[in-house]
Amino acid sequence: MKFAIELWADSFHEGDWACRQLGVIAVAHGWEHHVTYVQGFIPKHVLKATDLEITITVYGSYNSWDPVPPIIAELLSWGKPDFVAYEPLERRILFAVEETAAVPTGNQALQRCERLYGSARTQIPFWYLLSEYGQHKDKGVRRDSIWPTVMALKLTHTKKVPCVVLHYSDIDHPENYSAGAGLASLFKALFQIIDNAARKKPFDSGMSSILEEQYLGMLTFLDSQWKNIVDYLPGYEHLATPAPLSKQFAAIAMQKWSGRTVAWPDKFLIWPKVSELPGEIRDRQKSKGLIKHDDLCEKFEHDAGAGTAYCLSDNAGSRPQPMDSLIVWIRDQKKLFDRAPQLKPPARFTIDLADFPTSESGNRHITTAKNIVYLYDRWADVRAAVEKVYPRLDGKLDLSCDEVPALVYLSNSIKPGRIFGDPFTGQIAAYATAFGKLDPRPRVVLVYFPHQAHTQAIPNAAASTNKGLTMMSELTDYLLFTGGVAVSMKTRTIL
Repeated sequence: MKFAIELWADSFHEGDWACRQLGVIAVAHGWEHHVTYVQGFIPKHVLKATDLEITITVYGSYNSWDPVPPIIAELLSWGKPDFVAYEPLERRILFAVEETAAVPTGNQALQRCERLYGSARTQIPFWYLLSEYGQHKDKGVRRDSIWPTVMALKLTHTKKVPCVVLHYSDIDHPENYSAGAGLASLFKALFQIIDNAARKKPFDSGMSSILEEQYLGMLTFLDSQWKNIVDYLPGYEHLATPAPLSKQFAAIAMQKWSGRTVAWPDKFLIWPKVSELPGEIRDRQKSKGLIKHDDLCEKFEHDAGAGTAYCLSDNAGSRPQPMDSLIVWIRDQKKLFDRAPQLKPPARFTIDLADFPTSESGNRHITTAKNIVYLYDRWADVRAAVEKVYPRLDGKLDLSCDEVPALVYLSNSIKPGRIFGDPFTGQIAAYATAFGKLDPRPRVVLVYFPHQAHTQAIPNAAASTNKGLTMMSELTDYLLFTGGVAVSMKTRTIL
């Protein structure tokens, strides 16, 4: 029996590497593995058992081929996974994978998270392989953020397909693919999927134990790391006995194929109202000072202290920027702002160099609040804060969801052209998903860009294909820019 698939990849190197890893698994099963090159440069890998021959042809990079299969082209509009397995006869994607050697600190681990969402939304099984430990530029070792893992768990539940984060490396061998279980576990799963497809077996055949092991690793990592990231994690009690929980998630991940309904663990990763927080967490909610003043950020902080919103940490770092760069960025933002048609009521450009405090190094702080996420009990309180600071928006924001919980995400970026690319697209995707945009009662999501001009979000030919705007159209409700100009992502209109 013969079976052929295509491995579309971001580069020939990436696709060939993946096929060679599959070959390692095949040989361990007693198969043969060899590779030839079509036209001298297109890798064609053959995995051969006594009763089956699987051929995998690598196509890399995506942009080098025409036409790209439509289902792959659609997936790429959400960000380019490193490789995608495509079965041409059935015109279906078997799985998508992102792997990275980026140091898992700051925004790095989150910067590709829109690819998790892009795959899960169309129920394509997705694996994200990244280093658990990384060597920071200060020579210290840093550990991965919890947010890709939380996002993957919530997407697994929402979309009923595998969405898995796997780690490689360990504290003594940071960024080392040969350390940790992630690399071998990834290709064990992918080999099983390909073998199932070749033998016309259901996707979930032989996958239970593999997925249980992978979700167990995710839950164990979450249990060991969350307290280093946030003050509170809803339902953390479930992590004390992760094995039953991993079986639950593995069953949820295969629900599309099994048809068996699996309940979500009670209150796990469902963010509560302020009044439902544990007392010690609620008592920590206080209004904190800003690094750089901003009237709306001051309102957000006031609300956290007043009990209408809460924050999970206040460890957002400040990375002061050189004044000469800041002058150029402000000038360019002003040009972007001024190119827009006149708004009613009018809006005024409010970014001024004098408002950026000088740091000890002589650079200028661009970070406003020490928090970048605020969880509100009611959208009405977010709306009231926005309308108080920006009266021009009075009556323009949706009143029908006033009693719905809300999420405010704050981005202090000022360099033009970045907010709809890495790392911000992935970061917003991770936070919106993790904090409830896809919950049964979705939160209203507002993203605030105090240092960016709204014209970057105006619908045009370029914006229509921008992955950031594509993602934000589904995972956010409003984008708010300097001068109090908002963009409704439901209607893609400027307010």
